[in-house]
Amino acid sequence: MIRKMFDVAVREFSATVLTKAFLIGVFLPPLLMIGAVMLIPALMNQKPPKTQGRVAIIDQSGVTMEGIRAELSPERMNATRDERREQAKKIVSESAPGIVPQAQMDTAMDQALSQALGDGPSLTVESLAADADIDAAKAEIPTTRSKRDLEGTDPRLALVVVPARAVRSATPETEDLAASGGERPTNTGQSPGTFESFELFSAPTLDIEVRRVIERAVERSIIDARIAAAGLNAASIRALISTPDSKSVTVTKSGERQTSEVAAMLVPGAFMLLLWISVFTAGQSLLTSTIEEKGSRVMEVLLSAVSPLELMTGKILGQMAVGLLILAIYGGVGVVSLIALAMGEYINPMNLVYLAIYFLIAFMLIACLMSAVGSAVSDLREAQALMGPIMIVLIIPMMLWMPIMRNPNSGFAVACSFLPPISPFVMVLRLGGSEPVPFWQIPASIALGLACVVVALWATAKVFRIGVLMYGKPPTFRTLLSWVRMA
Repeated sequence: MIRKMFDVAVREFSATVLTKAFLIGVFLPPLLMIGAVMLIPALMNQKPPKTQGRVAIIDQSGVTMEGIRAELSPERMNATRDERREQAKKIVSESAPGIVPQAQMDTAMDQALSQALGDGPSLTVESLAADADIDAAKAEIPTTRSKRDLEGTDPRLALVVVPARAVRSATPETEDLAASGGERPTNTGQSPGTFESFELFSAPTLDIEVRRVIERAVERSIIDARIAAAGLNAASIRALISTPDSKSVTVTKSGERQTSEVAAMLVPGAFMLLLWISVFTAGQSLLTSTIEEKGSRVMEVLLSAVSPLELMTGKILGQMAVGLLILAIYGGVGVVSLIALAMGEYINPMNLVYLAIYFLIAFMLIACLMSAVGSAVSDLREAQALMGPIMIVLIIPMMLWMPIMRNPNSGFAVACSFLPPISPFVMVLRLGGSEPVPFWQIPASIALGLACVVVALWATAKVFRIGVLMYGKPPTFRTLLSWVRMA
């Protein structure tokens, strides 16, 4: 009996692995990901077109013109671009420290940002009278979308209207004074009222980044004018409210290192995703092969040499070997990559052992469902109606990724750890998290998983024995349950 099951398993494994479809399916996704990582930055870093033109300002407040002119000067815009470059480099460095050497990362970031930001726009600030006709000023903004028609014409690209109350707030007291003809008092410490918004009219061809540059320049100038109107120093206020820098350090056995929030979040998810891919791929192959063999009547030839139980067990073991192969390939590449990037502390050797154990449990549960469905139908179209609940089971762990990662020892996470068939996925996710899982939950979840596997194999064997030779109308779940009770 064992020899026959082994022969079926070897046949199932070789029939799946030694095919072009399997090799392409296993190796093509990583190659596509590598290609995307290399190609997308090249496409994103194409230098934007040069923007040159005039920005008209109607300053009804009378105090923001010089600030806007200074903010849109070439010197200030170059300084702003340098600040954005440094902020982007800092974010990348803090999010995933140690992944790339600092000097190499700085060089790559400088090149990428120089390409992405380009040479910067060349804008000329045009001051209009405070009582200028806004409609007439807007009429000079070109409405054509052809940039070729605007080359060399120094067009008016935008019009900014800053109302007086964008700087001086409107309070009930000041409104009463204005109505009575009185002068507006200086700031007395009372709470400010409401401010009006400024208006920005732009040409349809104006680049969105240039529009944001103009908006930020006007916003900064208005805020500086408000601070000055309150009798305060804008530079001092900005220094006081600036976000303080922080340095997050993680203490490990090998020493201290900068905390990587990205790695801490993605590594546990990567373990669960690895388990999901290996289980789903092998389970799908088991379903497909069972349906094909039954539909082509090859199943009847096989049953002349082996019993239904031997055939089912051999097919499950063969596809389990396929899943283990996928798990070993992808998992090995991931572990080697983390070690090469000096991030091996994120990998606990015992977690790799638990990953293999929970893979066996998860695969056996899913394989039993796939075998039962595959033996009960005659083609893939009939299987779709029965595959809905199974697909929901496979999707639920993905939906629970973030809630469980935020609190891996919550009551909800613990309950999901003992809820087959999603318990193996949840336990793998929790074991890779930042909080240690109570040790008793690990053997308890494994014992519960193995008990569920035994029950699933018993029920699947009954369904398989009846359904493998049944043809005609596809059964429902109620029919499958009746087969379990009758067999």
